[in-house]
Amino acid sequence: MERNPLVKKLLEFTLIPMSYGDLLPTLIANQLAVVTLGRIYQSPFPKWYNPNATYTYHGGTPGHSVEQCMALKHKVQSLIEVA
Repeated sequence: MERNPLVKKLLEFTLIPMSYGDLLPTLIANQLAVVTLGRIYQSPFPKWYNPNATYTYHGGTPGHSVEQCMALKHKVQSLIEVA
């Protein structure tokens, strides 16, 4: 059975020449991204959840680092695609 090629495309992100943590302040300053509150998870936590990591893109909500933030990666990818 062949996988859906659209799903694979959504999971591939263009490499960027800096970290997402370094890029985020520029995106916010240029009004290309807005910090929004993230989802607060309750136990049992997802496998990827790290209570000691926070992500700036979602206002410091615990769960993962900005480098692992899929919402930010999708946002950056959409900006790359419209450029």
